[in-house]
Amino acid sequence: MASRKIFVVGNICALCEETYPRSALYTCHKCGKMYCGNCILFENGEKICLKCAVKGLFNRTPKSKYAYLSMLLAKAARLRSKITMKFAEIEDIIGDELPVSAYKYKHWWSNIRNRTPSESWLTVGWRVEEVNLEEEKVTFVREEKPSEEKPEIKGGRRSRKSASEFKILALKAKIRKRTPVSKTKVSMLQ
Repeated sequence: MASRKIFVVGNICALCEETYPRSALYTCHKCGKMYCGNCILFENGEKICLKCAVKGLFNRTPKSKYAYLSMLLAKAARLRSKITMKFAEIEDIIGDELPVSAYKYKHWWSNIRNRTPSESWLTVGWRVEEVNLEEEKVTFVREEKPSEEKPEIKGGRRSRKSASEFKILALKAKIRKRTPVSKTKVSMLQ
């Protein structure tokens, strides 16, 4: 059998995966990939693909060192109301070492607002209940939201009207005021 040769007629857009002639494709200034005219933007003389433009719009701000601890506690809130963790486990979660003061002082674990470490657990509804510096353990407890005194509503969300009242309202005819015919319509009919 004779081997077949495949000739590339055009190049493929990296986003929409359509085939275009090379002359119809543009190279993204940021990522260097080839895109068609539909998948590229022209900003300030630069060609930027839609992927890079979206990344630029939603550029994530740097996270706190303790953001992953917050995420873990937020997910655990559905399953538990109390979690005891070793300092080493917390270091694994945050991907960095805890400061020396966390190992020396209980005050570092206090539930004080506007401190980066404590904000990580306070913002997701947890507080530190107990710290054991000798065993290097900390116990987080889910904060109970204070129950607000809400006035009771009789009969659920709103009181329902009886069926007979509903029928009366449904059958009640609306009295419409007779609107005079507009001068425009009169002139068009003449």
